[in-house]
Amino acid sequence: MDFRQVREYIGKLDQVFAVKQYVLQGGRQEGVHAIDVSTGAGMELTILPDRCMDFYQLKLNGKGLNFLSPTGIVGPSYCGKAVDGWLSSFGGGFLTTCGMDNIGVGGEDQGEILRMHGSLSNTPAEQVSVCTTVEEGVPTVRISGVMRDATLFLGDVHMTRTVVLRHGINAFEFTDRFVNVGFSTRPLMLLYHFNMGYPLLDETAQLILPTNRVTPRTKHAADYVEQYACITPPSTPFEEMCYYHDIQADDQGMATVGLRNAQQHLGVEITYDKKVLDHFVQWKMLGKGEYAIGLEPCNATIDGRADARENGSLKYLAPGEEVVCRFRVAAYQ
Repeated sequence: MDFRQVREYIGKLDQVFAVKQYVLQGGRQEGVHAIDVSTGAGMELTILPDRCMDFYQLKLNGKGLNFLSPTGIVGPSYCGKAVDGWLSSFGGGFLTTCGMDNIGVGGEDQGEILRMHGSLSNTPAEQVSVCTTVEEGVPTVRISGVMRDATLFLGDVHMTRTVVLRHGINAFEFTDRFVNVGFSTRPLMLLYHFNMGYPLLDETAQLILPTNRVTPRTKHAADYVEQYACITPPSTPFEEMCYYHDIQADDQGMATVGLRNAQQHLGVEITYDKKVLDHFVQWKMLGKGEYAIGLEPCNATIDGRADARENGSLKYLAPGEEVVCRFRVAAYQ
């Protein structure tokens, strides 16, 4: 039914397209700002402005599509500061954004001590905006916020994320715009840690990975490279594996990856701009209680910034320069 007709049946838009803002209480999630959106077609998305505008839960018809780690939601003030402290605040979620100064393992590069996967996912948003309008006859919500990576003597890079959801559609788009507002060229490392989980992910699921080439990251991963796409039941012990993929792209440079589960009647597809995110990592972690597949578009290798600098994959952002990453996420039965 066209929304112009639907309007005659409702008193408030929340009946068919709900946007709710609230603050979490209790434990290490205390004070975290959250935004829930229900599109009215079965998709529900939870956005955490205090965690880089990342996506904590994505559901379709009440079924979760992503992995949630034992840490749960951790507010920025409780995040560990050690080089590997990222793990103690990694809640999983549908998306955890990594960068801007480092992705992958922590360490030192040119005198800077860098945390595992950087500090971006623990950065709260400023200038948060939630705006619901009717665009071309369709109720639409635009949610945006600004994350700043600023340190005296090291530079100032801003990231603006804008998420767009529409009534009646089980898909959404988001755009990340990175701008160097400082006066020195800075490394820019980005990794989008999409985490597939149960019930979408089980041993009956199938990866959507149109790959031209598979490269194991470690010797352990190399031992199982022929089974990179094989999804097994949870087991323990299970040692994680990572594989680099050269994902196929269309004529516009857009690539699509995902996961489908015919038995659960669930599927997710993620479309991204491979011209900007020219690397891709598959994270395979099928341990008991740690059961996840990571689909991770990125712009460099993941053995730390010093290694990326040496192998030539490290990207830079000059003063005044900007980089834009565009995504579309679709869920289906």
